[in-house]
Amino acid sequence: MFGRVISAAVLAGCAATAQAVPSEFKFSYTGFFDKEANRFDPAAVIAGSFIADDLNRDGLFSANELTSFKYNDSNNYIGCGLGDQYYWHCTIERFGYRIGGPLKFFTTWSASDVGYQINSSTITGEEYVYNYRSPNGSQSHSLLWTGQTALAVSAVNPVPEPSSLALVALGAAGVGAASLGMARRRKRAA
Repeated sequence: MFGRVISAAVLAGCAATAQAVPSEFKFSYTGFFDKEANRFDPAAVIAGSFIADDLNRDGLFSANELTSFKYNDSNNYIGCGLGDQYYWHCTIERFGYRIGGPLKFFTTWSASDVGYQINSSTITGEEYVYNYRSPNGSQSHSLLWTGQTALAVSAVNPVPEPSSLALVALGAAGVGAASLGMARRRKRAA
């Protein structure tokens, strides 16, 4: 009986670790063609972080699975414009990331007040645009992705690889088989 309780506890622990949980990632794109300077800038960076939960367990994090998305020191795109941030407007038109694959997103944001107006948009693989206007003047900045633009993504709380989950399942099956064998031996001995 004690063996069954231990086996059940081990199997429950294995099942609990296999559940989908939100995963946090940090990312950076480095190296862009700077349109205003008319040259490639290897030090130009677009960086941020996101938290997503692979709810449908297809291995692809999509826009509806995001719980947080920030980049270039921006506010969180999830919940943007609520409460005391009423002057902010932002959207995530598209988002997709598969571990080990490319990170793709299309975002827009704008902020305006009595004395200024700011807007920005980013389409990964294409262009980042930032515009600022005030009574004192305006400025624009555009970065273009090139073949030299490099992506780095790191998991803050690493997601178990499928092979790790397979090993957990195999271990659980082994524990189950061992306890079944022990139960049969006890029955024969009795």
